[in-house]
Amino acid sequence: MSAVIDKTLAKNLISSYQTQNSATGGPALVTPDGHFLNGFFISRRCLDAILSDTNNIGVSVHFAKHPDHQTATENIFTLVLTGASPNPDYNEENGAAPYLGKYEAWDQLTPCPPYCTDLI
Repeated sequence: MSAVIDKTLAKNLISSYQTQNSATGGPALVTPDGHFLNGFFISRRCLDAILSDTNNIGVSVHFAKHPDHQTATENIFTLVLTGASPNPDYNEENGAAPYLGKYEAWDQLTPCPPYCTDLI
């Protein structure tokens, strides 16, 4: 499950990802503008809309091909967000997912760069 981590550790983990993602010949993820992808900005409007549904106990985040670049060979991705509600049919033996995304799905999140946040 999610947990708060030390900001110094967070900065180190982010830096490690960025170094690996921008390595020559590596499997870099890129923004639609061709920059190395460092992350995404997710608006409060999006999160509030998902979390305002009391059936959702969290947010499910899925990597997805960017809709404007579905046939591109470059690694241009976005995230798709959905609310996650408990799956009443879930148990460890039946292979069903523990959560269901029944309602709205959100994409077109703003990539970093250019919309980045500095941890301070």
